[in-house]
Amino acid sequence: MPKKWLSESEAFAYLAARTEGRLATCDAAGQPYITPLNYVFHRGNIYFHCAPKGHKLDNIAANDRVCFEVSQTDKAFFTEKACGCSTRYTSVVVFGRARLVTADEEKVDVLNTLTGRYAAGRPFTPADAAAAKGCVVVAISVDKISGKRNIDPQPEA
Repeated sequence: MPKKWLSESEAFAYLAARTEGRLATCDAAGQPYITPLNYVFHRGNIYFHCAPKGHKLDNIAANDRVCFEVSQTDKAFFTEKACGCSTRYTSVVVFGRARLVTADEEKVDVLNTLTGRYAAGRPFTPADAAAAKGCVVVAISVDKISGKRNIDPQPEA
């Protein structure tokens, strides 16, 4: 099936439009760990919030290099032959570095942006610096991004 490699701007647009992805981290011994999570792409970084302790934070402390993936399956394509079966999908992969957000102003901005994204127009009480102190926010800087789409063949003219 034909694949279309996304331009960098198309890959960033896809990343910005989605809300769920998978974070891959490694511990100090090199053991990979994948975590599905909700995120927001904001000011050039991927942000998420999480519990103050856990496996992914331990891994980030040991090795800040991460990979982040976002994808969707649009439809399945079946044929009578197993090798002819496929899916139509879009996927974006980001390589970068993760850091804990410590500046109150950045944490408040991210938490309100993240909440606003999920509130989808519904009112909410914004976070302030006091509320942000009780939250862990992680930022992933984007070093490299790539994306592709498995698309339907173009009809022959």
